Amino acid sequence: MGCFGFLGNTWCPVIPDTKHTLLQYPETNSVPPITRDLESACRHLYETGMCVVADVLTPEQTKAIGEKLEEQAASERALGDLAPKGMVGCKQYVPNMVNKGKSFLDLVEKEETDHLVGCLLGDNFLLSSVNGHIYTGANSEPELLHRDQGQVPASISMPVVCNLLWALDDFTPEGGGTLVVPGSHRWEWQHQIRPPDMDIAEPVTVPAGGVLVLDGRVWHAGGVNKTGSKRRSIATFFCAPWIRQQENAALSCFQEVLDEASPKLRARLGMHTYGTMGTVGGTGSEVPGATLISGEFSFPKYIIGESGSLHPLPRVSRQTQI
Repeated sequence: MGCFGFLGNTWCPVIPDTKHTLLQYPETNSVPPITRDLESACRHLYETGMCVVADVLTPEQTKAIGEKLEEQAASERALGDLAPKGMVGCKQYVPNMVNKGKSFLDLVEKEETDHLVGCLLGDNFLLSSVNGHIYTGANSEPELLHRDQGQVPASISMPVVCNLLWALDDFTPEGGGTLVVPGSHRWEWQHQIRPPDMDIAEPVTVPAGGVLVLDGRVWHAGGVNKTGSKRRSIATFFCAPWIRQQENAALSCFQEVLDEASPKLRARLGMHTYGTMGTVGGTGSEVPGATLISGEFSFPKYIIGESGSLHPLPRVSRQTQI
């Protein structure tokens, strides 16, 4: 049976081999070994739908990002009713970290990110969201098994999202580390609709400073924390350039973040065109209304309305507060 993969930057049929052929439900692979080699990591990602890469962050970087996450989480808890939803039991969710510190954005621009996400999604992938997760105590039930591209029709057999979980503490089976059904990304689409039995999911160990990479089609869940140990992570979530981003960066990203961003980061945030997609028509915009060229653009000063009326394009600023 044929399958798909990247040829250059185009997703197209490729010659099937043993690492790409479909598995029979509920056949799975084993969790691959931890590696430091990116080529091996990509091979694991193709074969099992996941990989673990160690020592992507130095101990100093891991410590600094963890402290920054803790500070941000504390400030958001202090907001009371205005705090983001997702503080349930022992878990705190810290969303939209694009606006919350350069150290989080640096994860998006790392060479390892380009390599690992690019081998699944090609070169023009977008940043879908950056979120923080803090688990601070024991829990008795795992999360529900889910797929990160669960909102994409299951009949689309190609990967269109990729999630990188940056471990700021050790992920261990006893500490509630992620459970994965390795190889489930290669099941027929009929088995991508409802979650499989939890007993075929395997725990994954990720050392602090490492990253767990998940193909968007693979079933996975947070595990049971039997020890009560703290587990912190940053999730950088990426998608194909024709998929809607989880966080609406065009509305929520601070103007100052865009002003200070590198060309690569601006592209990841969606501030460039992909063929005819992503254009903004208005005064001061150099992007033609229809083009097959992908490239960066500047937001127009005004959007042109009925009868040639000019309307300023609003942007969010970190200088404006409630």
